[in-house]
Amino acid sequence: MKKIMLVLFVLLVSGSFTAAIATAQIPAQKGAPHAPVKIVQGTLKGVDPLNKTITVEIVEGQTVTLKVDVDAFEQIHRVGKKGERLELRLSAKDIVETVAVGTGP
Repeated sequence: MKKIMLVLFVLLVSGSFTAAIATAQIPAQKGAPHAPVKIVQGTLKGVDPLNKTITVEIVEGQTVTLKVDVDAFEQIHRVGKKGERLELRLSAKDIVETVAVGTGP
């Protein structure tokens, strides 16, 4: 009887642990808002504080306007200057989550 209870307890604990690990990995697989999906490098061309967007030139002559997360926008506002090279990490919904200034060739 003790062996059966011990085996059931071990199965219960290992099953709970497996379920917890699987649940923790699901948001990253489905493209959770905070899981960076794309990394883009470009040159900062303009900042729109009203709409919380930035304009970035990714390839020479091609500009893209991107929505920016509040924290990333504050970071760009503090250290980003027009003409500087940026590395942008985008979420699954193409919203800039984090910014690295002055990176890339």
